[in-house]
Amino acid sequence: MTDSWEQTTQISMSVQSAEVRRPGLTQKHYLALVCKLVSIARGTCQIDIMMSDANETGENQLEIRVDRRVMTAKLWLEPDLFHKIIADFLRGNSRAVGITLTLDEALAVSVAGDLQINEETSIGIVDAGFVFPLR
Repeated sequence: MTDSWEQTTQISMSVQSAEVRRPGLTQKHYLALVCKLVSIARGTCQIDIMMSDANETGENQLEIRVDRRVMTAKLWLEPDLFHKIIADFLRGNSRAVGITLTLDEALAVSVAGDLQINEETSIGIVDAGFVFPLR
């Protein structure tokens, strides 16, 4: 560990796998991503992107556990944006898609990329940026 710490509200990652899941015949499909953390050393993030509607919407949240190097996130998108993102993934490319989550609270990260948390943490996500390589 290091003594040089910075506060950040952004976590960058690259997508390792993406799949559309339908848990049951009567349930909505969602986009499931497994991402490798880029701005934080040694870890992954599993992101479920859900389609919101008038009857169902949730909070955009990031869950960080202290006992595992796996973060989990849920993002709720309007139907039009949800379908556009799936279409962007379907175009495919040999390079990884990049994602940056913007959080509503800052995290302490060392210059070496170590994350400092003392307990399980739930943080709101205020924005998510995607980079889809064209070539």
